[in-house]
Amino acid sequence: MTLATALSAVVDAENAAIYGYSVAGPRLDTAARRAAARSDYDVHRAQLLAVSGWLAQRSAGTDGSDRGSAVAAPPAAVYSLPAPVTDDESAAALLAQLEEATAARYADVVAEATGSLQRAAALALQSAAVREAHWRGGSVPFPGLVNRLPQL
Repeated sequence: MTLATALSAVVDAENAAIYGYSVAGPRLDTAARRAAARSDYDVHRAQLLAVSGWLAQRSAGTDGSDRGSAVAAPPAAVYSLPAPVTDDESAAALLAQLEEATAARYADVVAEATGSLQRAAALALQSAAVREAHWRGGSVPFPGLVNRLPQL
C-alpha cells in the first residue's frame, strides 16, 4: 500500500462515518447521547478536511513527496450499512463499527507515513479508538487492528 492509497482510504472512511453518524444520531435515546454523536460527527467533518488537505499537499508536491498525485474522491450518495439502524442499541453498534473502520484506515497511514503526518495519523487513530470505546461501552485491544491480526 502506498501513502496516497492509505490517505484515500481514510477519506472514504471519514465520508462513511459522516454518513453513518447522520443516520444513527437521530436514533439515539437521550439528548446527551445525541449531543455526543453530533460532536463526533463534527470531528469526522474536521478530519475529512484535514486528510483532504494532506492529499492536496501530496498532489501539489508541497510535502516533499515524489510518490505521485492523489485526489480525494467525492463522497458516495449513500453508503451500505451493516445492519438496520432502528434504535439506540443498533445506532451505537453502527457508530462503534464506523470508528473501528476509521481507526483501521488511520493505522494504515501510520504504517506508511513519516514525521508529522505519521504523528497526526496516530493521534487520529487514538481519537477514533476513544470514540469507539464510548459507543461500544468498552475498549478493544489494538484499536484499528481488530480482525486484521493473525489468530494464534
